[in-house]
Amino acid sequence: MSNLTLTSNDGGNFEPHPEGIFPAICVDVMDLGMVETEFQGVKKMVNKVKVVFESEAKTADGKPCMVSKSFTASLHPKARLAEFIGKWRGRPVLPGETIDLSKLIGVCCTLVISHQLSQAGRKYATIDAVSKPTKKITQSGQYDPDAARQRYADWKAKQNGQPSPSPSVSPGVNPTPPAPKSTTPAPTGDPQENDDVPF
Repeated sequence: MSNLTLTSNDGGNFEPHPEGIFPAICVDVMDLGMVETEFQGVKKMVNKVKVVFESEAKTADGKPCMVSKSFTASLHPKARLAEFIGKWRGRPVLPGETIDLSKLIGVCCTLVISHQLSQAGRKYATIDAVSKPTKKITQSGQYDPDAARQRYADWKAKQNGQPSPSPSVSPGVNPTPPAPKSTTPAPTGDPQENDDVPF
């Protein structure tokens, strides 16, 4: 009989986004579908979205660092997504206002990022704050939105004990058009004085 000794793997040598303040650009907004959440002991299903950013920071092998934040898909005045968008563009989301979340893709911002520890003791990066851009950056084109959706669909299927769906069938995940490879050159002047956030 062959040796069946196994070693637990903690998930590899993944390094979270470094801490600090970074110029960044939104590269994707993913619809995560209905996700179970728990608040004060009460579980419920809510529609979640994930906003993905590429920053000016680089990994050890020179690739751009990615960081993301998930929100309940709501623009209610007390919702975290409404607060986040308001701080990003420099003005609050007004009652009755409609925002096309796909317009966040390709828009620059400034992110404040810190490290936290998960319940399993692993370090991860979290976005503490967002504000209007102080520097314009362009997308590198390294982010693959289709691959990101497939990874999420695989993970969700595994959580539900189901086989992984094919790339063309991703339950609960609505595809977002891939972001353009480059953006318009930055306008001159102080970005804080230009109301150029298009949402």
